Amino acid sequence: MASRHYSAKNTTKKIRNIGIIAHIDAGKTTTTERILYLSGTIKHLGNVDEGDTTMDFLPAERERGITIASAATSFNWNNHTVNLIDTPGHADFTFEVIRSIRVLDGAVCILDGVAGVEAQTEKVWKQASEMGIPKIAFVNKMDRAGAGFGRTVKEIVSKLRTRVALLTVPVFSKSSDQVFEGVVDILNGCVITWTTGGDGKQTVVVPVSEASAEVQEEYQKARTALVETLTELDEELVEKFLESEDYMQITTEDIKRALRTATINNDIVPVLCGASFRNIGVQPLMDAVVDFLPSPAERPPTDALIAKSYTGGKKSKVIPERAITLDDSMKNLCCALCFKVVQDPQKGTLVYVRVYKGELKQNSVLYNTTSGTKDRVSRLLKVHADTTSEVTSITEGNIGVILGSQGLATGDTIVCHSIKKDGVMKLPPDNRLIQLKPIAVPPPVFFVRIDPASIGDTRPMNEALELLLREDPSLNVSFDDETNQTTLSGMGELHLEIAQNRLIEDFKANIVIGPIIISYKETLNEPTKSITKTVEPEPGAVSTVRLRLEPITEMDEACENENVIDHEQNTVSFPYELSDADLESVGEGNQRISFERDTKELTPEIMEECFRVGSIPPLVSCGPVCRLPLRSVRVVIEAWHIAQHINNTASLKTATRLAIMEALSTANATLMEPIMNVYVSVNEADIGLVVKDLSGSRNGQIVSIMDPSQLNEGDIHSEEYVAMATNTYVPADYTMYLSKHQDQTRTQQSVVHARVPLREMVGYLKTLRSMTQGRGSFTMEVDQYEAVTPDKIQPIVDSIFA
Repeated sequence: MASRHYSAKNTTKKIRNIGIIAHIDAGKTTTTERILYLSGTIKHLGNVDEGDTTMDFLPAERERGITIASAATSFNWNNHTVNLIDTPGHADFTFEVIRSIRVLDGAVCILDGVAGVEAQTEKVWKQASEMGIPKIAFVNKMDRAGAGFGRTVKEIVSKLRTRVALLTVPVFSKSSDQVFEGVVDILNGCVITWTTGGDGKQTVVVPVSEASAEVQEEYQKARTALVETLTELDEELVEKFLESEDYMQITTEDIKRALRTATINNDIVPVLCGASFRNIGVQPLMDAVVDFLPSPAERPPTDALIAKSYTGGKKSKVIPERAITLDDSMKNLCCALCFKVVQDPQKGTLVYVRVYKGELKQNSVLYNTTSGTKDRVSRLLKVHADTTSEVTSITEGNIGVILGSQGLATGDTIVCHSIKKDGVMKLPPDNRLIQLKPIAVPPPVFFVRIDPASIGDTRPMNEALELLLREDPSLNVSFDDETNQTTLSGMGELHLEIAQNRLIEDFKANIVIGPIIISYKETLNEPTKSITKTVEPEPGAVSTVRLRLEPITEMDEACENENVIDHEQNTVSFPYELSDADLESVGEGNQRISFERDTKELTPEIMEECFRVGSIPPLVSCGPVCRLPLRSVRVVIEAWHIAQHINNTASLKTATRLAIMEALSTANATLMEPIMNVYVSVNEADIGLVVKDLSGSRNGQIVSIMDPSQLNEGDIHSEEYVAMATNTYVPADYTMYLSKHQDQTRTQQSVVHARVPLREMVGYLKTLRSMTQGRGSFTMEVDQYEAVTPDKIQPIVDSIFA
């Protein structure tokens, strides 16, 4: 087992950027606390239940005992620097997980050894996999009654769809109650036990050869299975095996090399076990992070875009964006991504950045390629939870903080000169157009109305909202000019509750908050009539458009030149070449308007941008039922015209906006509501109550009731991994059989899958806990938007305008 060393040279190869991901209550924060203590970063072990952990430092986190915001820290282990981000496990804080994963090179997934793979485990695992993040799995809570290491490992294979490599297996005492004492280290051939009640630093390490015959037999099975699995992935290891034809003769060094390569390539997941609360099994996990997760230098080259640009003058032209990778040919370039903004009451604005290329130095001039603005770095910090230390630079591959910048937001790309602090404008022009892949923001589904307590509180409220949105872009604020109402929307009830508390407690906003409301949309029942609009900002400068709106159904095929406008599945289609008939009718009245395109540089890209920009404002706020955003609407541009001497499309954008507003004013429209896929995990005894509640009072449709180990039928890939799980070596544990074999060490649970309107799920957690004596849990995600039934429309309209 490795010991801790502090690194003098912080080279890229010695850096690990990792995140801790998991379902809520799997033990992420507790594990992180032990890691920091064992590495010497902190001197006192905090406890989630006592509200004194290092990483959960927000008052709301300590009060509720859950992680709400991702927190960053650094520690040293085995001559490596590890930048660690502890992420939330609650589904309402999905965006915190997404933006953290975006800047990671590896992840540790914590699993509850009793609960196994849970709904949010699958969600965060999928998010990490979509970004190609190598992972290690840590089966936690092995000290709990009903914990099943073997069962959980098989669920990792079948549900998370991956090969596994067992690096440690649990060791229990020989007493009748089988107390979890330690692990068998498969790589190093030893048994590690921890002192009961100790702080985790006191261990006893015994060679496997001196252990019991039972442990020796289990070790041989595990090591043989490990090497056998790796030979399926590594040709060099196959050659080593053929030399002796004995898996046990393969050296630890050869196994480590093959396992590291396979892990970095996302071909396998190392699995370890422990009990973080009892301080057992954490050091081998820390060793595995260093040994098997990649450094920034071992990750694929960073993908980026040279952003779309425009040439000026009368013949303005669009230069389309193009894909690039950040490589060594980009001399003197420093490029970083802003992935989080925090408003600290003492320090001011903290902007968290990951440096992908070059070195970010103090006092350097930055160019924000997202906003096109310049800024200067006043101070740079390294962060440890809620404490900081000042540094002079942040090197390539590292994570740090820019202090005091007011112009940076989550998702912004910044560039600067790596050597000359004022040299950013001396970089090649293309370097100042580089944009890293943005951080995706999920659309909100819940909202509340907020109002200032008095007229004098309006400005402080708006300033507080601005600060809050800089911190959390998954929140959204809108203002209705007609009703003078401000709306705050977010990912869920808890998300909005925390946001409200922050506005009042942290930003001291004096506000009145309304009840939770659902994020309804509007759509059309039928196409509108064609509308023609002409805009003439000055004599002779005529721009005209003729358009209609129509609903998009699942059966519709895309039109010619159809482009998606926004995440509401609205589109715009337009003719780039107009026929004589189109030209004859595009004018208002009897006026015939000529169209002379060859005198202009109106490329398809420019026209697409024109109609997209002109369509967004009315589609966002001019729904004819309740002025709600429209969804699944196609804007069909039938004909258009711009006067010859006009050099831009501004007036045509205005004509498009006005035409859509007029079309909507008489449109036949209806409301749409989000329908959720709801997954409720409950004990067998509670299934009847849960199903009755979902299908009865909540108007839901029960899709299935299944064992958690079951997967979607007919999924070939699922069947492949189910078969792989069956053939995967795991040590025996009694909880593999659950209640099917009358073993009551763990109560059998089932997952009820239902489709339920979101309006019926408000406050559901409280009801579920009451029905199941606190044992039930659920997750939900938007399936799709569906039209509201006619009998529900007026009550919903009344609630919106209440």
